[in-house]
Amino acid sequence: MNTSYRVAFAVMAAMLCQAMPGVSHAGDNVSKTEARQSPFEQPVKVLDHRGKVHLFSSRSSEAARVFVFMTGECPISTSYVPKLKELAKSWSECEHKIRVYGVWADQTSKPADIQKFAQEYGIEFPILLDHLNVLGKSFQPTHVPEAFVLSSDGAVAYRGRIDDSYVDLGRRRAVAESRDLADAVDHVTKGIAVVPSRTTPIGCYYETLPAEAAKTTAVTYSKDVAPILFANCVICHRDGEIAPFSLVTYNDAAKRSRQISRVVQRKLMPPWLPSQTHGEFEEQRTLTDEQIQVLQAWADSGAAVGDEADLPALPTFVSGWKLGEPDLIVEMPAEFEIPADGADIYQNFVIPIEIPEDKLVAGVEFVPGNPRVVHHNLLYLDNRGQARALDEKSPDVMGYSTFGGPGFVPSGSIGGWSPGKTPRLLPEGYGRSMKKGSDLVMQNHYHPTGKVERDRSKIGIYFVKKPKRAAEAIWLSTHSHDIPPGDADYKQSASFTLPCDVTVFNVIPHMHLLGKHFHAEAVLPDGTRKELIDIQQWDFNWQDDYLYTQPMFLPKGTRLEASASYDNSENNPSNPSSPPQHVGWGEETNDEMLYCFLVVTTENPSDFGILIKSVLKAEVGSRAKARAASWWKGK
Repeated sequence: MNTSYRVAFAVMAAMLCQAMPGVSHAGDNVSKTEARQSPFEQPVKVLDHRGKVHLFSSRSSEAARVFVFMTGECPISTSYVPKLKELAKSWSECEHKIRVYGVWADQTSKPADIQKFAQEYGIEFPILLDHLNVLGKSFQPTHVPEAFVLSSDGAVAYRGRIDDSYVDLGRRRAVAESRDLADAVDHVTKGIAVVPSRTTPIGCYYETLPAEAAKTTAVTYSKDVAPILFANCVICHRDGEIAPFSLVTYNDAAKRSRQISRVVQRKLMPPWLPSQTHGEFEEQRTLTDEQIQVLQAWADSGAAVGDEADLPALPTFVSGWKLGEPDLIVEMPAEFEIPADGADIYQNFVIPIEIPEDKLVAGVEFVPGNPRVVHHNLLYLDNRGQARALDEKSPDVMGYSTFGGPGFVPSGSIGGWSPGKTPRLLPEGYGRSMKKGSDLVMQNHYHPTGKVERDRSKIGIYFVKKPKRAAEAIWLSTHSHDIPPGDADYKQSASFTLPCDVTVFNVIPHMHLLGKHFHAEAVLPDGTRKELIDIQQWDFNWQDDYLYTQPMFLPKGTRLEASASYDNSENNPSNPSSPPQHVGWGEETNDEMLYCFLVVTTENPSDFGILIKSVLKAEVGSRAKARAASWWKGK
């Protein structure tokens, strides 16, 4: 392959589609509609009665999500528990992904009371804790029980009664004549409109604490703050993980209450680059405006501890391999030493892969040997010995160092890791190609911590058992960067028109240290615009791949557009040059880039050839245009 494609493929490989849970492909009834009004205008993480964290956003990989508001005091609500258990069990066994959630509607209940209720009634589905009334405000229920059915695009397809067992308070039929909730779910999974989409529930009124009482109730750690920290922060902020301190206990949080308030108000934490309201990505690390206000109020009011009985269960985390025993475990050959201080290090370790034949990789699980110092990881493949040659040039150090890519044209990639990322397998039958005799190039980004550290990381590799279809990466880019020193808002753009239908699984934006704002969207042939991603404040150190909760279908003729702005002024703390210098396109630290990668599949495998040829043609054209512009400027 021509070396002009080296950078494109190097960046393309960065954190490519490691897992796509519940993906529907172009030929498998992929939803091609925009999300209508959703209760989840902002993504939100919620704890359930067992301490498990659930992320809810507008789009979902589930065919249907069922939310039932319930309490342990309303007799009608408790009488429906057997029916809900029966429905949840039957739906868990069907071919469609259907999830049932109870929503506890009593703000005065203690977590232990809800746990006791679930145990006494034998409830297996999660009961969500909603003390702050976040879900209540989103759904606006009128009664308990009241059921809501969300389609995969986040729209409320049905709300109302579970069935017609109750005619009125105190009046119950011997046998229900309708099965409203079950029918609604059946229609949603088949893509059929639910009629009627709303029925009148019979039960107790849904009631919350009076507004004045809620205002005068002190914000406490146990009741208000711990649920937010447990759901959003302790996955990284606990012993042995990558965050620099723990937030597991009251003392952990209380002594940092002002700092917590500061970083969440500035949206520095949780670390998440896309706009907070995008709402379409897996594993989003965002807080709602209300949660941020609670953390601020807690810090401002003195960080009260509150009643221990209000404290929810601490989330449980799986020890060992989260995806089960891997088919192949690959480890760095020895420990690598990271100095106490200095610049961040991007070190590449070349590890031979011992497999008897070509394989498809369904997923990987990266385990940092030293979470204190490993910031993130990328996994490249090389079947031409290029990485070995680079490694041999630095015989005194294990591996070799690069910035922005592995320094060669990868033959592929099998994913990557960043803090808080949950490993996932691709849907059954789908995988990334790994050829016999390939080397794995493990690129680790290391943060010096102030003392000498050592790391020996490893990954577990999971192979596809019955191959079905592969996913590949395409990209749009420009190479015309000509950023004057001092320019705080330099703009660039790129576009590419699809020569065939594709289904997009994830998006991977890429710039360097001057990056400021990144936006990408798809313009369909009919003029409809779909946002692919929007990042208001780019940060090279927190770049990631962003997996759509629901794959996005884009028809032939769709124009992909990416735009970016750069800050080459003294005010940019990430500017590698002081004073600012002229910056052009390139691979080095002081250069810049604009790439937008999309991992896609096509209904017809033969379309991949057409697609990749078009991408390469656009890449060559962009480079030629940049060279011509540079030549003309030189004259």
